[in-house]
Amino acid sequence: MTELTKERGMFELTLLNAAVSREQLDDVLVMGLNRGIPPEIMTRLESVWGMTRTIAGEVVAIGKIVVMKIFEFLKANPNLTIGIALGAAVGTLIAGIPFLGAMLAPLVTALSILYGAAVGATKDAGGDPSDAYAAVGHLAKKFFELIQEIFLSIQDYFLAG
Repeated sequence: MTELTKERGMFELTLLNAAVSREQLDDVLVMGLNRGIPPEIMTRLESVWGMTRTIAGEVVAIGKIVVMKIFEFLKANPNLTIGIALGAAVGTLIAGIPFLGAMLAPLVTALSILYGAAVGATKDAGGDPSDAYAAVGHLAKKFFELIQEIFLSIQDYFLAG
């Protein structure tokens, strides 16, 4: 990876800001719901979506950039989204069990979502999802690539602050 200068970083941030300027929250909500993301998660994106910062005299829609990068990641990894949705569904089913469901649901939901995401990420990479360690490793790699891309996109904001 080449070193990102401050000037290049501002240019990249300006391009990202221009790319998301016409995006609407309603479109993103519909896209997420159609991908099986729970409505509770989608409605929480509204507070992130509206975040803006003034950087070098330009208003930058930091929240829109972050949300759109996450959705680009999900589009590029469709099986990951399916795995997360299936894991959330298992957690919901467990929560419906009388007496024990309320105690088991948080643990089962977290584990099933992580496992579903790992299997989905492995399938997206063309690997064998039966190897759980490889699946988790691949998921972690993809997640950290996403985080790196987001931080590089908005790094000048953090450096300027």
